[in-house]
Amino acid sequence: SIQAAWVLTNEKWFKPNKGINFLKVNAGFESVGNDGIDNSATLTYMSSAALFNNGITSIGLTNIGNEGLRWETTNRFTAGIEGNFFNNRLNFKFNYFRAKTSNLVTLATLAYVAGIDNYYTNDGAMKNEGFDAAFNAKLVNNKNFKLELGASVGHYKNELTALPKGETSFETDMYGGTILSEVGRPAGVFYGYKTDGVFATSADAQAAGLYQKDAAGNIMNFEAGDIKFVNLNGSDGEINEADRTVIGDPNPDIYGNIALNMHIGKNWTVSTNFNYSLGNDIYNYQRALLESGSKFMNQTTAVNRRWIAEGQQTDIPKSVYGDPMGNGRFSDRWIEDGSYLKLKNVSVSYKIPVQNEYIQGITVWAAANNLLTLTKYLGADPEVTCGNGVLLQGIDAGYLPSGRSFHLGVKFNL
Repeated sequence: SIQAAWVLTNEKWFKPNKGINFLKVNAGFESVGNDGIDNSATLTYMSSAALFNNGITSIGLTNIGNEGLRWETTNRFTAGIEGNFFNNRLNFKFNYFRAKTSNLVTLATLAYVAGIDNYYTNDGAMKNEGFDAAFNAKLVNNKNFKLELGASVGHYKNELTALPKGETSFETDMYGGTILSEVGRPAGVFYGYKTDGVFATSADAQAAGLYQKDAAGNIMNFEAGDIKFVNLNGSDGEINEADRTVIGDPNPDIYGNIALNMHIGKNWTVSTNFNYSLGNDIYNYQRALLESGSKFMNQTTAVNRRWIAEGQQTDIPKSVYGDPMGNGRFSDRWIEDGSYLKLKNVSVSYKIPVQNEYIQGITVWAAANNLLTLTKYLGADPEVTCGNGVLLQGIDAGYLPSGRSFHLGVKFNL
């Protein structure tokens, strides 16, 4: 990597003034490797698997190794500016980045005669660009009271630019949903069916003329109480995989933090920290399980709104064991706005003015975490992911959410 910075305010031609106290520009370039890939990706191995769904297990091919597999490489350009203004009462930072990743580790499709579907390869590529900006302002700076406000905002946009063997897209099944990886789109978008409510009457269902086919090719008409899926591939009336589209994006439009700090007198300090995210979508897998009304497992109280009578206006379809019409399939019913504003931390501290040969000060403090969350998301916590992988972002699989916690402490300065 190489980085360079220029402090303009140190130049002889810059005249000191109260408006601009410090001004710096910077730029850099770096090339970074990523070896965080499956340790067994280069190996050919077998493992046990169920056979014919009747409880019999056997040994089968699991992976075809690629001994030429190598780490990914990301070339990143960065540029930014930082300054202090108005007698150092305001600090502002802005940074821009643009990155391209080559040798992206992806799964290439194998012919059916191979015995498995995919193998690891370095034939993918991605680009990523964005910015982050932050400011910190001393709103009040008196002897006995100081008030500081800080905030940050960030934005990024990633895009797949190449996939193995010239492919344009592939799908990955995760927790009953489908994740689409397609050239020209962000990584990890949700791919499923769009819905337009529930058929309230038999006449509405007949007028729409929607149907699907079972495994034997028999026509099954959607009826009153079924979900009205949007027929995107034409006017044929058949609802099938060709009607799927992108129904959500886990990547936020913007995200950041807001901090407020107060210093009261010489001894009291009060700090608060918020974080936020806007524009990201979440796949609520828990709702997909607990509101589908298709099995004997317990359901949420939302199922009390299910369609049960001709003419009923509701957003919950009728409950039928096994869900033969696929009303609970992966659709925008389970995709929710994951935007939130969260009071992440509040802390209060008091410095006891004790100073002697052994103790240079005592600080008593209290802190609380995750006190308040403002969101429209129906799940337990909008700040959620079910793994570190790109394709796992924005999936709420029911993992333990961040709970409230309270702490007390004493700090001795020796």
